Amino acid sequence: MVTIYFFQTSLIEMKTFCTITVLLLITNLLFSQNHLVPYLKSGKYGYMSSETKKIVIPVQFDHAELFYGNLAYVEKGGEFGFIDKEGNEIVEIGTYTTTYDEPPHFNEGLLAVAKNQKFGVINEKGEVVVPFKYDYIGKFSEGKAAVGMLKDPTDYNYRVENYKTLNIGILSKSKTFTTRGNRDNNQGQRWGELGDLWYGFINTLGQEVVPVQYGKVGDYSEGLALVVKNIVHGKGGYIDHSGIMTIPAQFIEAYDFKYGFTHARRTNMYNDNYIASSYEHVYVMDSPNGIIDKRGKLILATVPIQNFLGQNKNGFILKSWDGKVCFSDYEGKIKIPFGEHLDGVVCENAPLAFKTSDGTYHFHHSESYDKITPSINVDDLKEGKEGLLIYSEINNPYYGVLNNNLQVIVKPKYDYISPFKNGFAKVLRSENEKRITTKHFFIDATGYEYVTLDAH
Repeated sequence: MVTIYFFQTSLIEMKTFCTITVLLLITNLLFSQNHLVPYLKSGKYGYMSSETKKIVIPVQFDHAELFYGNLAYVEKGGEFGFIDKEGNEIVEIGTYTTTYDEPPHFNEGLLAVAKNQKFGVINEKGEVVVPFKYDYIGKFSEGKAAVGMLKDPTDYNYRVENYKTLNIGILSKSKTFTTRGNRDNNQGQRWGELGDLWYGFINTLGQEVVPVQYGKVGDYSEGLALVVKNIVHGKGGYIDHSGIMTIPAQFIEAYDFKYGFTHARRTNMYNDNYIASSYEHVYVMDSPNGIIDKRGKLILATVPIQNFLGQNKNGFILKSWDGKVCFSDYEGKIKIPFGEHLDGVVCENAPLAFKTSDGTYHFHHSESYDKITPSINVDDLKEGKEGLLIYSEINNPYYGVLNNNLQVIVKPKYDYISPFKNGFAKVLRSENEKRITTKHFFIDATGYEYVTLDAH
């Protein structure tokens, strides 16, 4: 028995060691690559080499983003364009406009942009590959993008009741096309209130592969896209790549699929359909709300679950109607039970985090679910992505960064830290309750700051 127990323990330790080793290799590979990172000086951006820490593209832009592939989004004078890694304007600044509040970027080598109040698609060479004829085009995902065409709103009741819940934007006729630098536009005028567009999907060649016929649509994920035919009732279902509805319209709330599952809600209220009376058995097969698979089958029907707070490769963090939180795997087995947890944060390749009633966080290993004791008292936590967590300590208003071993790799000194992308994150920083810069700048996972701070 002793030998067997020792052998099992060794396997667990070996698995943990291998996981950490792989993550370290990925991190080392990431930082061995040379990235061009937006560099802020005197309110303007250029690009610095992450390897040599030398300016590669001169400081000249009003706004700059990280490179997605070979191109990066930049702004001058309230207008935007895209540059390559030599600083050449591949998409000339001021050529196009947009309705997006966030900086757009290329997906699958393509980007929807607007010109003369119509949407088209360009490639990474700046060439127009889909003519400017649509009233809306979304981002490309799995080789397809949603397209929208205006319809006469007098033909139907165009009131949208559930667009926020379904996470699907609806463009209205009163949308204002603008350069992204202009913040005077009312988002409600562009997204959601009138719902006078019908949607379909195009492929990367610009061919309409799903006819324009839906009141709302989402993006494709794992072969399926959320669609709503009748926007009056707001019931959503899922279509496959051929446009066939494989999961009938029945949900008032639904999300993209991830790891073969998603959370969906059929009703607003919970009633007597629930069988279980305690948290010992959370999932009831006859419940109308819960976790569905890609066949639309209610695999995990949740008794008191209000919503889910996050998901990784192993399962979900779920929140009950009385404010308690648990972690369940995809088979419905509760790995971290309901208790004093009131909130949760899940990030791939990082410990699971649960906020307790005293305002601090408890942590569990994402594979073994064993409890982990951090060396600091965390009172606020956000997903940092890439195995990192963004945190603040008790009696400290600023944010720092923890690695997947809950070690501090960036000390708390920032007002804001965005999720990391390719090892870099946007930050805002203050000293003595005074903002050092009015614009964001970038840091890497070691805390190196891509900025020259002006005297203050």
